[in-house]
Amino acid sequence: MQSEDSFYDDIIAFVQEMFQNVFKDKLAFEKKKVNVEHMGCFQIRYKFLPRNYELVFENDRNIFVIDIFDGEGAKNTLYRIINFKNGLSKENIKEAILKLQKVLEQDDICFYIHKNNKLYKKIGGEYKRVMDLNELRQ
Repeated sequence: MQSEDSFYDDIIAFVQEMFQNVFKDKLAFEKKKVNVEHMGCFQIRYKFLPRNYELVFENDRNIFVIDIFDGEGAKNTLYRIINFKNGLSKENIKEAILKLQKVLEQDDICFYIHKNNKLYKKIGGEYKRVMDLNELRQ
């Protein structure tokens, strides 16, 4: 039986390997924070060089998310763009990273940012205020 520490070490190594194998020289590692003693928390940050996006893979309680930030700090989460299983397993991680690759290749990402306590949607470099939260479902 695999210990909890070695499970997380193995998963973290797998995440880093998948990002490197999928994105190759389009990606720069930024930093890694690991605190698996606290409910399995870890975070790995990369810079997607062609678009200057920051990609953040974060795990908490064996559920992971992948956030995409543009250069201005506007963000979206991969799960909002395309559904995937986000339970912490190698199969799910691989699926999510491959979907992330397709989303980044299409470069049709809508970002969201808060300014002056208001939410804005950024599409094609232009900001539009979100007046109705139902707009977030589109």
